[in-house]
Amino acid sequence: MKKNLRIVSAAAAALLAVAPVAATAMPVNAATTINADSAINANTNAKYDVDVTPSISAIAKVTGSATIPGSLTGSISASYNGKSYTANLPKDSGNATITDSNNNTVKPAELEADKAYTVTVPDVSFNFGSENAGKEITIGSANPNVTFTEKKGDQPASTVKVTLDQDGVAKLSSVQIKNVYAIDTTYNSNVNFYDVTTGATVTTGAVSIDADNQGQLNITSVVAAINSKYFAAQYDKKQLTNVTFDTETAVKDALKAQKIEVSSVGYFKAPHTFTVNVKATSKKNGKSATLPVTVTVPNVADPVVPSQSKTIMHNAYFYDKDAKRVGTDKVTRYNTVTVAMNTTKLANGISYYEVIENGKATGKYINADNIDGTKRTLKHNAYVYKTS
Repeated sequence: MKKNLRIVSAAAAALLAVAPVAATAMPVNAATTINADSAINANTNAKYDVDVTPSISAIAKVTGSATIPGSLTGSISASYNGKSYTANLPKDSGNATITDSNNNTVKPAELEADKAYTVTVPDVSFNFGSENAGKEITIGSANPNVTFTEKKGDQPASTVKVTLDQDGVAKLSSVQIKNVYAIDTTYNSNVNFYDVTTGATVTTGAVSIDADNQGQLNITSVVAAINSKYFAAQYDKKQLTNVTFDTETAVKDALKAQKIEVSSVGYFKAPHTFTVNVKATSKKNGKSATLPVTVTVPNVADPVVPSQSKTIMHNAYFYDKDAKRVGTDKVTRYNTVTVAMNTTKLANGISYYEVIENGKATGKYINADNIDGTKRTLKHNAYVYKTS
């Protein structure tokens, strides 16, 4: 469920909440608009049951001939058992607070660029429904900057255990988000990736790493290879300013996408090749760039899909995995084509052969009837004729 709320709050940013319950405006000062959108992915982290995802956007004040005040907006979402929720804030809740690195309270209008702030949102609750009443759950976040307190006076922790009340509501004393940076809207420089050796701008990358004698790589070696070859920066006033990026997380995400298991010390069975998407985001103006880096492991064989050569019996078009025709190209009769060893039934229930090129599956399919023909039972004797 999506709600657009106008909240007058010092840090109204994260002050939102759970699904069927509408969030309430807070009686405070600087006007802040919040877009409460609970669309997030289901949690797959075994360390906690509920994955909380704050989304905070801070704008730095602009000084000069016309001063423009800073602002803070955002939302808090959570996923539990494959469903998503938006946080709820009671009417009598106190204001959220923003503090700087010296623990001084800062108003949204006074936010400055290039400074890290902590946003603390009090009295956050999530309504997971009466069907979950009385359950004990663990609340956490995939974002390492997010911490929680269950009761007032508790020290913020990365996970907390909460018992849901009779309505299935989880109540937290606070949600804290660290390292929130205010964006400088006057700074327009884009983020780019550069080659460390040549200094040239790059839009794609490639590294080569040998696996050990057991065919394994370690995440740290992949991270080191990428970081030693590429860096991200913004160019302004004839100089480059580095932009940091989290290569380790990018490598882990790439391996997870390919369902490659990683040991507790970072080792994994290396494929011949995989792609790591490294994203760098500027803390100064929020602009970002992504560099797809192809990692090749030369001493690990590239797997070849078993295939066979087949003769096309009559003209055949190509289809995708949804049995939709791909383009207008076709293979004409009596020509040969390399296909998979077995047929595959697609969405329409018809059998197809997948086309194989250079030992790789292409995702293109040919109707099996165009290759194997249709078997028929003779009703009476028949002569065999050759083509003229």
